[in-house]
Amino acid sequence: MTKILVGTLYSGENEYEECLEAIRKQSFQNFDHILIENLPELEAHNKLYRAFIDHADEYELLIKVDADTVLLSQDLFAGIVDKFSKNQWLEVMNIGVLDFFTDEMIPAGIQIYRNTVRWDFSKDTVFPDIPIMDPQRYIYDKTELAPAATHCQDPSIPQSFHYGVHRGLKSVQKIHSTTHWQNLNKVWQKFLRTQDRRLGFAILGAELVYAGMFGREEQNYTNPRMDQTLSGYLDYSSIQLKREIQKLRIRHWGFLPSDWRRKAIRHIRGKLEGRWDR
Repeated sequence: MTKILVGTLYSGENEYEECLEAIRKQSFQNFDHILIENLPELEAHNKLYRAFIDHADEYELLIKVDADTVLLSQDLFAGIVDKFSKNQWLEVMNIGVLDFFTDEMIPAGIQIYRNTVRWDFSKDTVFPDIPIMDPQRYIYDKTELAPAATHCQDPSIPQSFHYGVHRGLKSVQKIHSTTHWQNLNKVWQKFLRTQDRRLGFAILGAELVYAGMFGREEQNYTNPRMDQTLSGYLDYSSIQLKREIQKLRIRHWGFLPSDWRRKAIRHIRGKLEGRWDR
């Protein structure tokens, strides 16, 4: 019988207990669950993937369920095992989740890896989930098992701010920048419609990346500089957040059409200032 390793990374997310409860209730129970708490993002991911590789003879699959993710079906693990059993060519699968910030289903949801997958642990990257893989052995499921979970269904203010900083850094990379830029624009539009402060703090985090305030080393919850910066804005109302974001935008190429602005920021903050993956 297939045995799986479930990995959960936790850094203060509000949904943690619900995440664990949904995992415990899965109908497929032949799994071990590893919890990795309060480590820098790259270190946490590498620890999880090394544990999986080191025990590849014990586990056929790794299912990564982050602490901000709450599974929707008690039969999800059973469906995943069935999918991989019937498709021996399949090595990596992402399953879409319903995202609070964009109100859409996003692919960066539930990640599953077969025990033949490997990662480049020497790489300094803001995309630690991406392994060394053949694209022909990968699928993104957005219809069969999706939506598999909710993502950030009840984020805290620090969690939202971290989301924005993290996505802001991803949007200035040499790969996948367009996708993350577009998603942040969706968050901005939702903030304008709803005036939800959590959305405003997410956009503020991204705009501080574009302003040069945050680099790769500050993206982790374990780095105190993010909390120190956030403390100066915690009492801001939605109106104040909107004004601060608009000021930052005007000062940092906000007068350009959106995609021109993305390219300018990507070149200056990403390439020239060394925030690109290395």
